[in-house]
Amino acid sequence: MSWVRRARTVPPAEWLLLAGLVGLAVVIRYACRSYWTTDLDVFGEWYDQLQREGLKSPVGNYNAPFLYLLEIASWFPGATLMKIKLVLVAFDVVLVYYVFRTVALKWDGWRIPAMAALVAAFMPTVVLNASLYGQCDSIWGAFCVAALYYVLKGNDWAAVAMAATAWAFKPQAVFIAPIFLLAVLAGRVRWRTLIAFPLVYLAWDVPALIAGRDAIELLTIYSHQLDDPSALRRGGPTVYQYLHVNVALGVLRNLGYLFAAALTLGVTYVLIATKVELDRVRWLTAGAFFAIAIPWLLPAMHERYFFLADVLTLILAFYVPRLWYLPLIVQASSFFSYLPFLFSKAPVGPMIDRRLLATLMLGAILITGYRLFSGVTFTTETPDEDVNFPPDEDVNLAATDTPQLSERA
Repeated sequence: MSWVRRARTVPPAEWLLLAGLVGLAVVIRYACRSYWTTDLDVFGEWYDQLQREGLKSPVGNYNAPFLYLLEIASWFPGATLMKIKLVLVAFDVVLVYYVFRTVALKWDGWRIPAMAALVAAFMPTVVLNASLYGQCDSIWGAFCVAALYYVLKGNDWAAVAMAATAWAFKPQAVFIAPIFLLAVLAGRVRWRTLIAFPLVYLAWDVPALIAGRDAIELLTIYSHQLDDPSALRRGGPTVYQYLHVNVALGVLRNLGYLFAAALTLGVTYVLIATKVELDRVRWLTAGAFFAIAIPWLLPAMHERYFFLADVLTLILAFYVPRLWYLPLIVQASSFFSYLPFLFSKAPVGPMIDRRLLATLMLGAILITGYRLFSGVTFTTETPDEDVNFPPDEDVNLAATDTPQLSERA
């Protein structure tokens, strides 16, 4: 096999260093194993209820695929906390794998893609999200990256299936939806492949439905996930960190949704109308732009909802190395947004002002937006020939253009 032959050409010292980095990525997650958050309290309650009542019971407010993971966690020995975190951290591997595959579309060989994968494995928010925070954003994030990877490869069936899987785990997968709108309108993804989305989504719910879960309750699960529908701000570095108001909250929420939709449609319109070349760099730039801009505009965004932006800006930097600073900006904004939640009970000093973090994310939006629209121009439209008045055959145009002195007697 060719990969075996290539592996034999790698010096042993290089293999030793790679093994050491992989081992450290595992150890750093193991070091976070005992940290318990309030969210893990909730997952632990769901885990216990699931053990008592099974999949037929409406456990929690997450979709059925997440409950399957809790059920899988019960197969392992040990404390509940360790088992839940083990299942969540497993998807860091899936995420890192698709980072490797996506960067490998740009670079020949395996070293640069491996470097990208290792950087992703050590990114602070990627490490903290599952192993310390006990969250599942690496799950939907990994499948969103996979969906974009298959868009780049031209495998639209797999792309739609991965997007549906991401949505089946968390509705935050909607941040990848603008890419599919653009891909369908640009002809990159065929319309008929969209039928895979509802089929794959429903397929994930089939085991729970067979177990006796109420179909209506399960299929409308996402409508019950807003814990405070009137809130504008959560921990995310969004535009609402500038707005400390307690009036017109419903209006502002609706405006946030509408502006996010307008931005999506407007950017898509410009890229389609100008017929700009949608190469892999522009697809990744669009993915990073939407992953930052959409949650920045939406109300009630948690700090972890920029997880996809963290990863896609890293991949984009490996495609466009001069944008090396972009993932640093996004990562700084995301990481410092985590701290108030991770250490809320610790006697620490004041955290960074969230308005500053929102400004960093706005800067990332402007950078990716500028890069996305670089080289985009509207073609000059040819005027309609019917509006041109033909010259009079009896008039000498050359003569009429030249001023004439009248002759006096």
